[in-house]
Amino acid sequence: MSDNSGDVATQVANVFGGEQQLNTMNTDAKRILADAQAGRWAVDEETGTHLRRAVSQMQARLGEVAPRIYILQQAPKFGNDDYAKRASAHFLQAMDSDDQSLVRVYQAARDMLETLRQAIDIAVSKYDRSDDAAVQALQKFRDQESG
Repeated sequence: MSDNSGDVATQVANVFGGEQQLNTMNTDAKRILADAQAGRWAVDEETGTHLRRAVSQMQARLGEVAPRIYILQQAPKFGNDDYAKRASAHFLQAMDSDDQSLVRVYQAARDMLETLRQAIDIAVSKYDRSDDAAVQALQKFRDQESG
């Protein structure tokens, strides 16, 4: 059996700039989410729409791969003898054993995109609230000026 799962995992990770870059992006996405939750990052609806579209397109592409990833998580049916069982176990380990295996790289990319989507949604809601608060503050100021 040829084991090119590392190559495929590297190719998937390379879509995001490599495995280290994907790990960094995951960390950054979590930081962005925390910043959005704390109100330190907010974006207007138009910017949020563009960001959401980009994330959605990437999520859709990963979604197209999902059935194949599911298959890679199943033990191949090589047979019932000891060698076939060892080969099957080796295949499963190669696909999903560490942060460089294909299944884990795929899951990391999927999780990172979901974190970004959540951060964008929160950032838009924070911007809307801060915009509403600014409008109310300006209205109070105008009322005081005219009163």
